[in-house]
Amino acid sequence: MHNASATEGAAKRSDESADGGGGSMRDAAQNVRAQAGAIFEDAKESARSKLNEQKGVAAQGLDNVAGALRKAGQHGDDGENGHDPIAALTGSAADALTRVSSALRNKDVSAMLRDVEVFARSQPIAFFGLALATGFMAVRFLKASDDASTQSSTPVRTPRGLQEDTWTPR
Repeated sequence: MHNASATEGAAKRSDESADGGGGSMRDAAQNVRAQAGAIFEDAKESARSKLNEQKGVAAQGLDNVAGALRKAGQHGDDGENGHDPIAALTGSAADALTRVSSALRNKDVSAMLRDVEVFARSQPIAFFGLALATGFMAVRFLKASDDASTQSSTPVRTPRGLQEDTWTPR
């Protein structure tokens, strides 16, 4: 009988230590979650801060593009009756860019992200189309800037001797 009570006592102590260990494991897991959450919030705040700093630069760039579109539209508005459809389109595009630029300057990044999310949920096809068009324009821009950076006017050695490197538009 003494062996049975000793065995029960050991099992009870084993259960208590397992519960105590489990509690400290849960505490450690909660601490890790809390630290990870704090790191995530810090990273999110840092990203918001950087975006808020850069949105002024982006707004200025959009204003520059809008100004160039207006200038091109006015230059092209030499039609006989003053109603050039291309000029009207460039004027509308310039106005839209000015509105976007103004929104960039005046809104917080979080508010803009909420607006984009609301638009994406209410107009998913338009959102997808805009995202696709933006992607195409970004690729074209990057491709054009890459072509311009690889263009050089240094002589190139060919089997016929030195020749000036020439660039032809695609």
